[in-house]
Amino acid sequence: MKLSVETLEILKNFSLINSNIVIDKGSILKTMAEAKNVLGSAVISETFPAQVGIYDLPEFLSAHSMFEDPDMVFADDMKYVTMSEGRSKVKYYFSDPEILTTPQKDLKMPSVDLKFTLTEENLSTIRKAVSALKVADLSITVENGDLVAVAKDVKNKTSNSFTIDLGTKAEGQFNLIFSVANFKFLAGDYGVEISSKLISKFTHTASELAYFVALEKTSTFN
Repeated sequence: MKLSVETLEILKNFSLINSNIVIDKGSILKTMAEAKNVLGSAVISETFPAQVGIYDLPEFLSAHSMFEDPDMVFADDMKYVTMSEGRSKVKYYFSDPEILTTPQKDLKMPSVDLKFTLTEENLSTIRKAVSALKVADLSITVENGDLVAVAKDVKNKTSNSFTIDLGTKAEGQFNLIFSVANFKFLAGDYGVEISSKLISKFTHTASELAYFVALEKTSTFN
């Protein structure tokens, strides 16, 4: 088996959410943050023959990067995989999945109260603003009938802030707060669904990739 460029990008991204991962038999990758406030899921082109646990995903990816495009052969007992190319090879041992953090069941969105599209351009702009202003939070709210995202520190009343119009009309009064540290998304446009039960889903519009992200408990939704 070989890992495609797309799958490697997803694994690198998931390693930012959690440094270990359990890959189940089949073609679905899932990861969950230790704090259980971010969950990522993706359908990949490869099919894993059985469940494997990787304790240090960045290390695994580093071992893979030693080669241009290695063949991966799994041991019959699935205790290790051999990556080989030319005259070189690496034997990489898996970990017991029982000691790793993994989603125990599929997460489904409750009733959705707000939908909008977060473009790659807007997401990039928000990240730049967060970095420039050194703020930690992102508030989704309504200003003059327009849905806007506001980067600021919600606990600081005199916090510097950056506001961007998301290009969607909205009604109601709400202040939906995210920790920007949880926005560990691959580049792309995302369809966003938010529930008043303080859970959200970001679905990549060009691939079978999605992230569930918990909102901060200080959020309000009227």
